[in-house]
Amino acid sequence: MNVVLQCIPCYITQTINTLTQTEISEEKMREIIHQTLPLFPQLDPQGTPAENSTIILRKVNELLGIEDPFHKAKQESNDLALKLLPELKEKIAQSSDPLFMSLKIAVAGNIIDMGILKEFDVEGSIQEAMEKDFARDDYVSFQEKLKAAREILILGDNSGEIAFDRLLAEQLSEQGIRVTYAVKDRPILNDATLEDAVHVGMTEQFRVISNGSGFLGTVLKDCSEEFIQAYKKADLVISKGQANYESLEALGKEDRRLYFLLRAKCEIVAENLGVKLGQMVFCCS
Repeated sequence: MNVVLQCIPCYITQTINTLTQTEISEEKMREIIHQTLPLFPQLDPQGTPAENSTIILRKVNELLGIEDPFHKAKQESNDLALKLLPELKEKIAQSSDPLFMSLKIAVAGNIIDMGILKEFDVEGSIQEAMEKDFARDDYVSFQEKLKAAREILILGDNSGEIAFDRLLAEQLSEQGIRVTYAVKDRPILNDATLEDAVHVGMTEQFRVISNGSGFLGTVLKDCSEEFIQAYKKADLVISKGQANYESLEALGKEDRRLYFLLRAKCEIVAENLGVKLGQMVFCCS
């Protein structure tokens, strides 16, 4: 998915949301914003929104002198999600289709996006996921492919949300599937890293690997050999979140192993998916 002009305000929004995680003055915030603006003309117009956003955000972190401005917020979102797990596990256990329910809970967690949304209602998102259908739903084809699958790779997205992904991984594991969960190699916005995987107990149950990259989304040319091999070996790949969709959407048109699980939080992404803003999807390409 290539960038469009409407992506530019989003770069600025992500910058501001990063700056507000710190205690610097408004004057310093303005200074940092002005220092990032000269980068905008250098961004690749044929690149993806995830790649271009990363270039801006790396500069912001450099100017702040802080490796992970969202560190405290990520810990808080992980703790919030962990508190909800017992209730959510019960909902899954009582469901007529536990795997499908775990997919809906995993996508409900996709509301935790501090780069785009300054405020979010996790419990409200969960309730909405229980009540509404996927706007695009390829679950039937996924079930068919799952019958022959032995290994699944889940591409993680945000902190907090990763705890809900653990419930999805548990359901897949109960069907005899070997699950590998991929996180970012280093901090970028509130994306999940190995520290978050440890925090929510993902590493205690499943193989967790770094993708070797610090880009938003999954930029394969920047990923490690370990990740590339895990990607090639997987029978199915579940791509969580909007940035992963932005960076892998073109590949998904050819790779029928790839399923996207996300909430469309941007009008451009929603239009690209053929859904309305805010709707949930589980789709293959």
